[in-house]
Amino acid sequence: MSLLVEKRGAVGWIIFNQPAKRNAINDAMWRGIPPAMQRFDADPEVRCVVFRGAGTEAFAAGADISEFEKVRSDKGAIAHYDDLLDRVLHAIQDSRKPSVAMICGFCMGGGLEIALACDLRYSASSGQFGIPAAKLGLGYNVEGHKRLLETVGHAWAREIMFLGRRYPAAEALAMGLVHRVLPDAELETFVDDVLRTLSENAPLAIANTKTILEEFVKSAGTPDPARMRAAIERCAKSADYIEGRRAFMEKRKPRFSGA
Repeated sequence: MSLLVEKRGAVGWIIFNQPAKRNAINDAMWRGIPPAMQRFDADPEVRCVVFRGAGTEAFAAGADISEFEKVRSDKGAIAHYDDLLDRVLHAIQDSRKPSVAMICGFCMGGGLEIALACDLRYSASSGQFGIPAAKLGLGYNVEGHKRLLETVGHAWAREIMFLGRRYPAAEALAMGLVHRVLPDAELETFVDDVLRTLSENAPLAIANTKTILEEFVKSAGTPDPARMRAAIERCAKSADYIEGRRAFMEKRKPRFSGA
């Protein structure tokens, strides 16, 4: 399987599994992501989702260029591919569950698009980042531009897209492309701690913040006040809100259920 989808306790894992191709994302892998996210969204036991690449050489070195003649060779195919990519990115962004990109090695092109769609990005020192669209004559999609722009700002977004160069992890951290950079040997342990915290924190509170943030940064339309208010009210009426107050008063760790 070129895309591995696994549930490990409270964490859903989506793994790019083409190590011989530096985990380049082929058509089947792109198509597998929305149903994988749907599966995890529907599972109340899953509290967060993490993306990673098989092995340590790459998170994902981009879309599988060997398929470009088939999937990006004419106007109709390009539109179809862009529609698929849009569905993939929104499946990650619109999920109420937090997503994490755990990055080793190459994180380029489509791989970086996936990482940017995630809520949190943690990189090993070996991380390498870039979007080589200008070197391929490729018209990069709207949603990818939006996420890049809101993450690193206009100045860096222009340089990344115009030059198509590769950035080491330290530069990616400096521009805000990733949240932290860890020594390669420490990345998994650090991310495990992050996943544990995400799994223990209140799911509805996280979903509330994610809903509100996504409303403010969506690429079309204005923020929906009713949707944001509904997310806040879900928290206010939840058993978890009662549990959080009680745990604080009783000086104990809360046990959140997502209800």
